[in-house]
Amino acid sequence: MKVIFLDFNGVLDTYENMDTIDEINLHILINAIKKTEAKVVITSSNKNVFYRIGKHNKIMINLLNTLKQNNIEILGITKYLNTREEEILDYLKTHPQITHYCILDDDYIFESMKEHQIKLTNQNDGGNGLQETSIEEIVRKLNI
Repeated sequence: MKVIFLDFNGVLDTYENMDTIDEINLHILINAIKKTEAKVVITSSNKNVFYRIGKHNKIMINLLNTLKQNNIEILGITKYLNTREEEILDYLKTHPQITHYCILDDDYIFESMKEHQIKLTNQNDGGNGLQETSIEEIVRKLNI
């Protein structure tokens, strides 16, 4: 099974419109998923509000609804642990059926999994999330 570990901020939104799903970035993700038949696991820190205080987060709900409306299969959401790297490693350990994966994130460098990461320009540095050139890298990492 192929999986895209998906962060939200800095991936699907832009520096100019933070916390709002950018249509171009969404369509880039949709194209990558079509080319790879990958499923999505949410790693976004927006999930942490739900895990920590048990409240629904408007950004997270909007993200999940938008992905579902665009026929993107959401396999799951990582647990809230100390680091996002730990969260992904835990998810991989408990889901051995995942054979190929990539990580879309603008914040973290995943030392133990850096060959799987597609590092995007950090949103705080003016990054605009997914770019057309990201599709090739996603396809290359998932269609090995």
